Amino acid sequence: MMPIQYQRQLSQKSRRTPVSTNRLDSLLHQRIIIDLVQKESNQSPGNTALKLQKHSSFTLKPNRLPSLKILKDYGLTEEEKGTYGDRQLLGFDKLELLGRGGFALVWLASKGNQKIALKQIAKPQQSKEAKFSYIKSENIVQIMGVEHSNKDTWIIQELGGKPLSKVLYTMKGEFYKGERVYAISETQQLLDMYEHPQKLIELMYGILNGISCINDKHVTHFDLKPDNILVENNIPKIIDFGSAFSNEDKDQFGMITPEYMAPEALDIMHNWTKYSNQYNTQIEALTQMHGTPKIDVWSYGAIILDILHGVPNWLSYKGKIMRQGRPQIKYGLFAVKGRDLSKIIQKQQQLQLNQVIRQNCNYLSLAKQNQLLDLLKQCLAYDPSQRSEAKELLKHEFFNQI
Repeated sequence: MMPIQYQRQLSQKSRRTPVSTNRLDSLLHQRIIIDLVQKESNQSPGNTALKLQKHSSFTLKPNRLPSLKILKDYGLTEEEKGTYGDRQLLGFDKLELLGRGGFALVWLASKGNQKIALKQIAKPQQSKEAKFSYIKSENIVQIMGVEHSNKDTWIIQELGGKPLSKVLYTMKGEFYKGERVYAISETQQLLDMYEHPQKLIELMYGILNGISCINDKHVTHFDLKPDNILVENNIPKIIDFGSAFSNEDKDQFGMITPEYMAPEALDIMHNWTKYSNQYNTQIEALTQMHGTPKIDVWSYGAIILDILHGVPNWLSYKGKIMRQGRPQIKYGLFAVKGRDLSKIIQKQQQLQLNQVIRQNCNYLSLAKQNQLLDLLKQCLAYDPSQRSEAKELLKHEFFNQI
């Protein structure tokens, strides 16, 4: 599904740069269920897009709901077949489709006996992912090379496992008490973490370590979410630097997922007309007003909320999840119909962390619950000046037993 573009005329002194075309998303969810969108918004999908054009020149990544059917030919749509064709990178064999983004496909591919992930971007261009490939960590998927052909850019990278979103739960539509809901089932791997909390703590530490390695290089990932973290053998690896930037960059924001984005960045996006009188670009406004590394720390806290709450932050439809043998109806903690940025910011301000911990973390000791609450308060401080940096949080007592 192509991302919804939000375009606003920037002031004359601001310059528009194309949003990033690099994105690695899971194969789990590929279409928004049109009948539910129409039922809840009481308007056609086209009008929904028009309504949302009031925001500035960033791109919102679409929410992911279960596909209605699996297509043949790697699951490509007719539009994707026309865009990406049956082209292959010389020396590599495509085996199956791993995922797709708004402007890229990701393939499981092989070269001899070696299997790798191969991202296909349907036009030759410079890759931000290659730009930041010098950042090395066991918790970051490594870029092995970038190749350019007449019609494509190919990014060769190591395999990193399944997206965290698929590691946590599965979703499917069903009827419950006469209405359509999304049944959310916790995976066996997540249930195993509940039974052995040390595995959950190790996973959380690994994600934070990857973020620390990125931020220590004065780089902000800017699109951290469960789909952009791969997990294998409980080792997380961060992927997709398509929206990343360094402190020296002076561009507009790229692709974002607002339900995992820090409030200070959402504020700049939502009120860009005001800020554009003083700053040339959104990244310049962010770095000069707030600095940047703590953006990723907020996103980390939002990802942990996904794990604890059991429902993705963006789910604005009813989600039914079984907890302690009883069905519970839940919504995403930052979910807003229409993805209105001002309303998401309100939800961020109103977040009750203590309630989230006490209602969802009875598998942890009371002492660990209190430590986790303190950790999340430092991650999700609304004022970025009160938010801790990733390298500081790695020393938090919550991780002491690792």
